Amino acid sequence: MEFEISVWLKELEQKLRDTFRDNLLFIGLQGSYSRGEADSSSDIDVVVILDELSINDLREYKQILESMPFKEKSCGFISGKAEIQNWSKEDLFQFFNDTQNIYGRLEDIISPPKKCDVEIFFKHSLENLYHSAVHSYLHSDNLIQSLSELYKMTFFILQAKYFIINNKYISTKNELLTKLSGKDKEILSACINRKNLAEANVEQLFINLITWVQYLLKEEAK
Repeated sequence: MEFEISVWLKELEQKLRDTFRDNLLFIGLQGSYSRGEADSSSDIDVVVILDELSINDLREYKQILESMPFKEKSCGFISGKAEIQNWSKEDLFQFFNDTQNIYGRLEDIISPPKKCDVEIFFKHSLENLYHSAVHSYLHSDNLIQSLSELYKMTFFILQAKYFIINNKYISTKNELLTKLSGKDKEILSACINRKNLAEANVEQLFINLITWVQYLLKEEAK
């Protein structure tokens, strides 16, 4: 069977509506499929929000996912309305902007994060990346895999940085790349090509990443 994301989402939506009925508020699509950047190895990042989420609802949702074709590709998040409305605003920056409405409207459930929230997200993300990069360089048994995961994080950091400066959310890596220069562009280019990492350039890629994050953290402190 050939995979088609539109057909898959339509089947999932119908099963969710049949199961949860009025309790279902929202279905959304995130990640590479939402951005039009998916390949054959990409997960399907689905967001489901119920008016109220019980443990039995979780069990039923798990059964739905198990019944779906290509179930191994399914990923994502399910939440109750109150939980997501009380989430830390800085953690909703990428969540809010990257989610494509499939059923319902996310903007009817949560409000968009403000610039001050995005600034907190940016700083926390830099701190997490710095810690992870240094730890991986010192302790990882698989440096190439670690680098790939670390460079994946840089896209979201650069999205936030661009938004803070320009008040505009850029959804795809390739579009954002055209708007960057210098070290930022170099880092995002490595992020885009992270699946082609070679053992020979691992050391330099770690150096580039760590020094870039160090610079941004020092700039934040000014």
